[in-house]
Amino acid sequence: RVPFMLVLFLVTFIDATVHQCYFIWTGRYLTSIGIPANWVMPAMSVGQFAEIGTMAVLGYFLKRLGWRWTMILGILGHAVRFFIYSIGEPTWLVVASNVVHGFCYAFFFASVYIFVYEHFPKDARASAQGLFMIMTNGLGAFVGGMASGWVVDHFTANGVKDWQSIWLTFA
Repeated sequence: RVPFMLVLFLVTFIDATVHQCYFIWTGRYLTSIGIPANWVMPAMSVGQFAEIGTMAVLGYFLKRLGWRWTMILGILGHAVRFFIYSIGEPTWLVVASNVVHGFCYAFFFASVYIFVYEHFPKDARASAQGLFMIMTNGLGAFVGGMASGWVVDHFTANGVKDWQSIWLTFA
């Protein structure tokens, strides 16, 4: 009955699919550009720290930019990070681009959960939240895992991954 909710549902699915690519392939990518394996998790943790900071200012941005623009910035964060990954250097910039993870998560996913809470009647909120969780952590994650594997296989020749093409495809 509410067309914009269908659009949000589909966009959430697509964003969750792309988001999964980050979790699956970033560790391998970081080692391929010279980051020692024992530094991969700290390098990726930059994103989790940024997520905490971004969550702290999310209310401000929602008030200033509104739902739509805040969510769009969250989605565009993936493209920015993956574009920087496709360049692959300097290494510090690749690691620093993980800060964008905070914007990707808070500005899109957290905003979606708050939006659903605000716009659904009390008796439907739990069901709506459940549907969005299925899209992000269920179906979106599953399809993202499968699709990203196909993309990486497509851009791998003789055991060598063409990371630039892989990340540009994800972007």
